[in-house]
Amino acid sequence: MTPDSRGRTTRRTASAVLCLMLLAACGGRAGKADGGAPSPTRPVPVASKSDRTTPSPSPSPADAKPGSWKVSYSGTSDDAMLIDLAAASERDAWALGITLGRDGKTFFLHYDGRQWRDHDAAAELPVLADLTDQRPRLRSSGPDNTWLFAGDPRKDFALLTARWDGRRWREVPPPPGRVDRQYQDAAVFAPDDVWMLAGPAVPPDQWPAEARTIWHWNGAHWTEVRLPAVATAIAGRAPDDIWAVGSLPGKEVYGTRRPEPAAMHYDGRTWRLSPVPHFDPPAPAAPGDDHGAELRKVVISGPDGVWAVGTQSYRGDEPDEGDDEAPIVAHWDGSHWEKRLRAPYDATRPVASDGARGLLGPTARLHVDGTVDPVGAPPLIPGRSGGITDFDRSQRLELYGLVQVPGTRQVWGAGDISARGVEEFNFQRPVVVVYTRPPD
Repeated sequence: MTPDSRGRTTRRTASAVLCLMLLAACGGRAGKADGGAPSPTRPVPVASKSDRTTPSPSPSPADAKPGSWKVSYSGTSDDAMLIDLAAASERDAWALGITLGRDGKTFFLHYDGRQWRDHDAAAELPVLADLTDQRPRLRSSGPDNTWLFAGDPRKDFALLTARWDGRRWREVPPPPGRVDRQYQDAAVFAPDDVWMLAGPAVPPDQWPAEARTIWHWNGAHWTEVRLPAVATAIAGRAPDDIWAVGSLPGKEVYGTRRPEPAAMHYDGRTWRLSPVPHFDPPAPAAPGDDHGAELRKVVISGPDGVWAVGTQSYRGDEPDEGDDEAPIVAHWDGSHWEKRLRAPYDATRPVASDGARGLLGPTARLHVDGTVDPVGAPPLIPGRSGGITDFDRSQRLELYGLVQVPGTRQVWGAGDISARGVEEFNFQRPVVVVYTRPPD
């Protein structure tokens, strides 16, 4: 299962250079990021109803090597993964994971500034017990305002929305009517100020009104608002400074409208389109207009900066095999959007602000001036034997959620570290990793 897949047709890598830059994101190898010997310490189980979690030390700036990932939490299960996290501060965060296999279940971890602890959210809200097929996501604006968005496993074409109020998880009534259960994204500002994208995912040439729907929660009910374009991601600096990105119908080619990238801004009163540059396909593209582009992620970064990451599709040199794809990146500098020629990010992978003005992905940090720094892999973790065997040295880090921790130089990531190939030694262990931004 891929937590953030979008179900495309045939895809092929547009550049060998991009593959190298994205090695870890596509299954990159963990290694001796600090140049020292790997720790042989086995994780210590925490007393709980399951063996899913283990206490871990605070992921403090002093412990994390700048410019590389450091494992701050590693679960004891050898068949589980973390798929998202939300951080209200360096002292309060939530992570959401799933156990794999036939009896897969959802589990929650809460960080209190000292260690990650298993939290039995299903005891407070039973529907949270199994969200494995519902694409759950977490968003937070404070220690008493963390939200969960997912499909509702109890009925088709319905959303589940729940909120941690500082004491327990409580269900929030979802938007009325038939809503696509696989919501797109959300931005949380206060208990009574939440924006959620939940329109059905449809091709831009169909473009029904529902695909331009965004919902706003005012503390009592949801209000439906129409956007000027199809949106797939949303992020905001403040309630009157919110961005959404997606696509508009472009030129019609062979009876189908190819998408064009779109960005929208909310100023506290109205959603308006903001002009986005046109992206030409790479050199291998076939001549003509049979190409398109769309933005899929948006990140607030710096006092006035915004990053948007997406994908362009085009007919390559073997059109019978389907479209080729290449990543695109655009940056808003406070007055206009500019495209970045170097785009070291696959739009299916998570990105976050680096805490300054740049953009961080699983394997690369993109500066506002367009330069790129590699991000080091974490040190190896012990395998099933409790030590690190030759087999364990093949382990890879996968990240499914990234969040910049407010007021710090850190980005935290949720995912797993795995090694596969020999059944009795295979493992897939849930982890939280920490990146500390190097000194400027």
